Amino acid sequence: MRLTLSLVLLIALALVDGGCVSSTTSSAKLGFRLPPRARYTVTDRQFEKAKETLQNYLSPDTNQLKVIIASPCVCGPVLWHLLKDSPHFSVPPVAKTVCQVPLKNGRIQEFPAALLQSDAEAANFRAALADLLSENGTLTFRLPTESEFKIYWAVTPFDEISGPLIVAEGSRFNLIIEFAGGRPFWFDEVTNITLKK
Repeated sequence: MRLTLSLVLLIALALVDGGCVSSTTSSAKLGFRLPPRARYTVTDRQFEKAKETLQNYLSPDTNQLKVIIASPCVCGPVLWHLLKDSPHFSVPPVAKTVCQVPLKNGRIQEFPAALLQSDAEAANFRAALADLLSENGTLTFRLPTESEFKIYWAVTPFDEISGPLIVAEGSRFNLIIEFAGGRPFWFDEVTNITLKK
């Protein structure tokens, strides 16, 4: 089954997010200028709470991951590329989709991604992610760099990011995680992407 990412994500976010956050901080907090249509409306308090959640539970232990990862959630295109052949996904997720990334030459590059909608799919994702995390050393949690933000921005269908966006930097992989409804919702990787020219 092939669904458009925007439609699937809007439905999933409606299930996860109870409402929008009205207080905002300056996007200068990110330390770089955002793309023209981008809005990042996250308070310092929201960021610190999300960071603490990841520090406590993002680990190679599936029991710890179960505390923060549940359906629905998104495995973004670069992370999906790394995890899709995992033995934990011998039964692939039902909702696979394609993220379309506009290139400077006016062309579009497509990247497959997955929406994990059931408890079984979320469990498979946790197991595959735990394997990846076991190879990644000690994690450092921080705001995204400009390059990492632009990679994430290229694949997300939303103009406004109203949940904390945190990078979990490891020795091999940098995971970027967006929160929605107080929990991690979108997971991707931002060091192993190659855009066609």
